[in-house]
Amino acid sequence: MADPQIIVTDQANFFRVHRSAYVLQDIYRSELENIFDRCWLYAGHVSELRAPGDFLRRNVGGRNLILTKTTFGELNVLLNACAHRGTIVCQEARGNAQSFSCPYHGWTYDLNGRLVGLPGGSAYGREARNDSNLSLNPIHHSTYRGLIFISYVAPEQDLEDYLGEAKAYIDLICAQSESELEIIPGEFNHSIRANWKLLAENGVDAYHLPFTHKRFLEYIDTLGGEPSSHKRIGKGLPLSGGHSVIISGPPSTGRPIAYWSPLFPEWMKDEINRRFRALVTKYGKNRAEEIAHANKSLFIFPNLVINDILGLNVRTFFPTSFDAVDVTVWGAGFSDETEEERAARINGLISFIGPGGFGTPDDVELLESCQRAYAHAGIGYNDFSRGMSPGTQHHTDEEQNRAFWREWSRRIGAERTRAGSSESVRSVSTERL
Repeated sequence: MADPQIIVTDQANFFRVHRSAYVLQDIYRSELENIFDRCWLYAGHVSELRAPGDFLRRNVGGRNLILTKTTFGELNVLLNACAHRGTIVCQEARGNAQSFSCPYHGWTYDLNGRLVGLPGGSAYGREARNDSNLSLNPIHHSTYRGLIFISYVAPEQDLEDYLGEAKAYIDLICAQSESELEIIPGEFNHSIRANWKLLAENGVDAYHLPFTHKRFLEYIDTLGGEPSSHKRIGKGLPLSGGHSVIISGPPSTGRPIAYWSPLFPEWMKDEINRRFRALVTKYGKNRAEEIAHANKSLFIFPNLVINDILGLNVRTFFPTSFDAVDVTVWGAGFSDETEEERAARINGLISFIGPGGFGTPDDVELLESCQRAYAHAGIGYNDFSRGMSPGTQHHTDEEQNRAFWREWSRRIGAERTRAGSSESVRSVSTERL
């Protein structure tokens, strides 16, 4: 059976994506190879590796990695698989160590991944410890503003070129404080029975807020904040490379640095205002407003969302099948925050993003509902045409989603898309796992 046209658009009036893109097994395999194996993927933050010997074990893009900080302060990223038989070498999620020893046959590696211990090494008939083929595999990595990214193949672009226009918004987020951005210890992990692209779309979809998250906006009203009926202003911007950002204001949920923050106690307002005045002095009023008083949802293709809305959080996700995705969320803050400020930031994070919060359960239910509908042989198209008419740009438009799908199409292969046609789908493959 022939595959359908995945993207149908006339570039001016409509943009539609066939729902088979969310259910076809061959598309899922192509995404693993052409997107997750080839893009820069977020792996962690330098604040999680402060002391020499600190390490993290992370699943990134379907592979298990070790992030280490060596005695000389060098960052290393290593495949967490013994060069002997491929056993997971580092078993702990984080810690401090000078070496990692495989539990299977005792091969031991230093923080650079070099083999330094080989039981019965004389049996190999050569100096095995000096054989680079018997080291842990190094992974390409680079950092921007403390964010650690990895690539499983030699990258087509260096990290800064890959981030492109998104760098300006990372800079805005980091400019909130003179101190360094840091990840708050702890994380949320959960799974969603839905295709990963639904989560990518949702991360920069402001259109759903008053409907999906009506309960949360009503809760904000009870705290004396901005009424949920208030007409918010903002814009959604497609950025280079499939990245995008939504900027909106006035703040709809409150942030520690913002002038309006119903989720944060009244006694914090003087300090919040003092910080804003310092930003005005340093950057001028207009840029200070961009830094402190504008909500930002930044999407980095293919699977990173940095939300500077309710406090600050970092979210990544990776598909485990065509209809399942694992999600990890970290809270973030700045190193000069007081215990009270940090507690308020965490409270804001938990109230919306947490597993019992107002936001995540609602999003999960509706994304899984979408996926269940697509299981009906994947018939039909999703529409992403909102905002294509000239002069109507708004932060609830869908140009951010169109930017994602254009980059997806470029990486997956143009043979699956056809512009300028509304020809109906002749047949739909229903291959499943």
